[in-house]
Amino acid sequence: TRDAFLVKFNSSGVRQWGTYYGGTGLEIGYSCATDASGNIYLSGWTESKDRIATTNGHQTTHGGDRDAFLVKFNSSGVRQWGTYYGGTSNEIGYSCATDASGNIYLSGYTRSTSGITTTGAHQTTYGGGLNDAFLVKFNSSGVRQWGTYYGGTGNDFGWSCATDTSGNIYLSGQTPSTSGIATTGSHQTTFGGATE
Repeated sequence: TRDAFLVKFNSSGVRQWGTYYGGTGLEIGYSCATDASGNIYLSGWTESKDRIATTNGHQTTHGGDRDAFLVKFNSSGVRQWGTYYGGTSNEIGYSCATDASGNIYLSGYTRSTSGITTTGAHQTTYGGGLNDAFLVKFNSSGVRQWGTYYGGTGNDFGWSCATDTSGNIYLSGQTPSTSGIATTGSHQTTFGGATE
């Protein structure tokens, strides 16, 4: 088995603190991000049914085979909250990012057809194929604000997310889907590569 880890160094490269993050199963930590208050966020995926989520987290119980996770630490490395994110199938949380208002975004991919999206989100139903990308927003207390799938009928992956100073969020990844991805008037409106 493996645990995720998170470590803080000062500007001279001297370690300030380090921590494991994991339960009795397998964890992989893929991304970390900071906010203006000095908090740190760690995202990844887990197979553990213990030691991941806190009672004040969005999703306190493990949803399926693998779940994404998101956890917040303060600048001293003390956990503030942690949450699973997933339905009854597989989720991988690849990237997290923060914005100027202290919100946190988690992106990745999912095979679950429920437990991912919120009413009124961009794409509330699973697109099809083996995976859909997903993007979800939490506030600084770990309360989900919205969540969406992003994908067509192919095997879609969400690899990274980022924010800008205007409050926009960007999701990048890969897709073999020939519809459901591009918008009219964008740089490239038609699929140009080989499908899986």
